[in-house]
Amino acid sequence: MSLNRHILKTILFAILMPVLSVPALAQKSPKAKKVKADKTTYSPKVLSEQDRIYFEAYFIEGMRYYLIGQTKVALSFFDKAYSLDQTNGGLNYQLSKVNYSLSNNARALLNAQTAVKADSKNQEYLIQLAKVYEVQSNFEEANKVYKKLTTDFPNNEPYYYQIGANQIQLKQYDEAIKTYSKVESIFGRSFELTRQKQQLYVKQGKVDLAIKEGQVLIDSDPSNLQYQVDQAEFYYYIDQVPNALAIIDKVLKQDKDQVQAHVLLADIYKSKNEMDKAFVEYKYLLARPNVAGETKKQIVQEALTNATTDAAKAQLLELTTIYVTTNPSDNVALTSQGDALFVNNKKEEARKYYSKSAQLDGNNYNLWLQILTLDFEFKEYDTLVAHSATAIDFFPNQSNLWYFRGLAFFNLKRYPQSIEALEETRNLSGTNQALKMQSLLLLADAYNETKEYVKSDAAYDEVLKYDKNNDHALNNYSYYLSLRKEKLELAKSMSEKVVNRNPTEANFIDTYAWVLYQMKDYQGAKVQLEKAVAAGSTNGTILEHYGDVLFQLGDKKGALENWKKAKAAGDASALIDKKIADGKLYE
Repeated sequence: MSLNRHILKTILFAILMPVLSVPALAQKSPKAKKVKADKTTYSPKVLSEQDRIYFEAYFIEGMRYYLIGQTKVALSFFDKAYSLDQTNGGLNYQLSKVNYSLSNNARALLNAQTAVKADSKNQEYLIQLAKVYEVQSNFEEANKVYKKLTTDFPNNEPYYYQIGANQIQLKQYDEAIKTYSKVESIFGRSFELTRQKQQLYVKQGKVDLAIKEGQVLIDSDPSNLQYQVDQAEFYYYIDQVPNALAIIDKVLKQDKDQVQAHVLLADIYKSKNEMDKAFVEYKYLLARPNVAGETKKQIVQEALTNATTDAAKAQLLELTTIYVTTNPSDNVALTSQGDALFVNNKKEEARKYYSKSAQLDGNNYNLWLQILTLDFEFKEYDTLVAHSATAIDFFPNQSNLWYFRGLAFFNLKRYPQSIEALEETRNLSGTNQALKMQSLLLLADAYNETKEYVKSDAAYDEVLKYDKNNDHALNNYSYYLSLRKEKLELAKSMSEKVVNRNPTEANFIDTYAWVLYQMKDYQGAKVQLEKAVAAGSTNGTILEHYGDVLFQLGDKKGALENWKKAKAAGDASALIDKKIADGKLYE
């Protein structure tokens, strides 16, 4: 028998045993004294042997599906069992839980009530009944159940709290206070109880009683400075700031390192817009090793949010520097330092701290995005390849990470690897249409570089299917077709649209001119390229193209001048030296 099956049988035995044993005993005791039936007596149904076998089988299947989270399938089997026996306590309890989870609250209530009738001392049955009453906002009935639970199980503190919570829902504030006082008398005083009672007194406008309640807690243990800080916090809550400050001053004289007193003091200074004083407190808290990491994190996150001026940015960096100095191996501190440096436009240093943080804990997707973005911005494509590989190890299904990887390989002219990464981007992009378009555009360029022209054209076609006016796609598609001297009419149509929308964009004009050149419309190409040159373009490719057009039109001197300019500008073709040396056009 497997462990899981053993566990399942144990659970089923515990649920079914109390009720299945009753019918079995009833069948074996035909001479038992008959009990006069009445409406309050629970009468379990006695099943035939065949029905009992079916009942158990349905119940077991229902539990099996319930335990693996297939609730609706479980319900179908429980319902089949219920058709055989509507009185079984264990079954009704499970039905109530399932219907409760599916928001079938009316039936959940009926099932819970039946389960409790079957066993009115069963703690789990009673809790389930109370929960159903609560979800139906029937807090009166819920409290009847919880009061029974406190009678049957008097040492279970949460039941009393639940009674108090339901009394608050019913706006029975005095009753709730009495309930919490009863909890104190049984289990002792606590901050939670005191604060709950204080809030209830405030709701009733009884502020003096609320203050007195806090003082009672302080008097119960005068050496507990946290109780005094809690009272100061309450004064701050009810807008009696001078009283709060007086208590904090008293506490800090006894213990200058009382952390919560400093936290509260910072909040008070902030509320009074005394930001310089609050800043002093923040520096103190970040420097203390005994301050909780979550508190430090909240301080720097708030400072990051408010870093909208140069002064605020400088203060942020001062805070995070203290934080990371005190916590040099804390990945949150390292990331915070990176964020502060980034905000202060110290991106190289920021990346160093981001990388240190990722080395400690790489399970932070946004951190990797920041690292990869900076790698790309610095044009460190080999580093981008390495970082993207590590990031993908942590988040293999994140399309943005694959896109950065494809981008890195593309810029390294490692086109097959780029294609592999970009195809993965495309497959994982899902509903992120913008990313899918970006990956398709880069894929089209990469496939063109590997001379897989059918795939390149297909990628451009897919982009234009979703965005027929995508200038990047229309321009590059046109240019690549012109280089291959294929579908030149289509290339002309696409390029013309782009130029009409961008009449001063030199690269787009050059593409249109080159399409015309390939169609042997040299005069038309000359007109277009003159626009680009007149606009001050110094791009080597454009100047070389202009020289080619002039040569075709018989202006060999003009051609040579522009070829020389193209060579000086850079980005000219590999044939530029030969064209200049021989004074001839080579294609």
